[in-house]
Amino acid sequence: MRQVTIHALALATLLFLAAAPPLLAEIEDGGAVKIDACASDQQRLGLSRIVEVDTTGGADIAGSQKGATHFLNDGEVVLTFDDGPVRGDTRAILKALADQCTKATFFMVGQMALSDPEIVREVAEGGHTIGSHTWSHRNLGATALPTAEQEIESAISTISKAKGSPIAPLFRFPYLSFSRKADAYLKSRNIAAVWVDIDSKDYRTRDPQVVKQRILAQLATEKKGVILMHDIHPWTAKMLPDLLSALKERGFKVVHMVPKAQVETIASYDAAAEKAIAAKTAAKAANPVLAHSMVWSMTRPPAPEAGAAATKQRASARAKKVSAKPSATDSVAGTADEPAKGAAKSKKAGTPKDDDVPWPMKFFAN
Repeated sequence: MRQVTIHALALATLLFLAAAPPLLAEIEDGGAVKIDACASDQQRLGLSRIVEVDTTGGADIAGSQKGATHFLNDGEVVLTFDDGPVRGDTRAILKALADQCTKATFFMVGQMALSDPEIVREVAEGGHTIGSHTWSHRNLGATALPTAEQEIESAISTISKAKGSPIAPLFRFPYLSFSRKADAYLKSRNIAAVWVDIDSKDYRTRDPQVVKQRILAQLATEKKGVILMHDIHPWTAKMLPDLLSALKERGFKVVHMVPKAQVETIASYDAAAEKAIAAKTAAKAANPVLAHSMVWSMTRPPAPEAGAAATKQRASARAKKVSAKPSATDSVAGTADEPAKGAAKSKKAGTPKDDDVPWPMKFFAN
């Protein structure tokens, strides 16, 4: 009788697995993905499970896209951060995650990774998933396909080179704005688009408590979801420990999303990324004051004859631009996943003239 029961259970398990969507599989301890021993510590938020995503053929994950894959159960969340890395804020977020022994997915901007490869590696060493978010946070919904391809591939190669190995084939559209051609291109590259269920809108306020309450209010209604935050905002970094504690108190569980395979980079973009990183490293060595002063619109490094005074002045201007704080109601163009005012009316993008190309993008010219 016992043998019959075992066979029946085995058959039921096989039938369940056969019916399960091929896109997803759960990771068990001892596999290729490291599961920290503290992940099951009852005193911490930890992880409830790790889901492996097969991105073959591309996919839409989460959000309201037609045909999107949803793998979360009620009470489960995926933590995601866009737009970074920014050394101070990203490190604070990494600490908050480590303190709770939980994991997140970071959708990085290529030029930000170029600015600080060390922090990219720190995110990877923490066991977090790294995806991409274009080279310059460009609105791909208002961008011609050749430029969109360059934005996508430049970011993938640069972030991969900064990390030291290929990143995940996971992508998030800036401003959550896409075009059919850009979406089709991602699918042709076996890259999944990850959308959003819970939007922190942390670019609309500098108040950590407002950000936390906005997330919790949405979770109270939705019961689960992929949460969008940004690791470029000090107030988000400050808010995160309280949010993680609140999630634990309310019984929410964190699911870690990992790819079945890493992205396949393109050799020509890899070579360009190596040159860009080498040039940036040399520029930092020549002008240490420029280190970690990256902003969205990158410029050429100061000419040697500019002198130290001019270099310091330019670095100060960059620092002011990075630290500019939004009002309580206005979004910050280029730093949030909501279209800036007038974004839909952007000029049709084409191949810019050489003099109009931001300095590092010259390495990626076709």
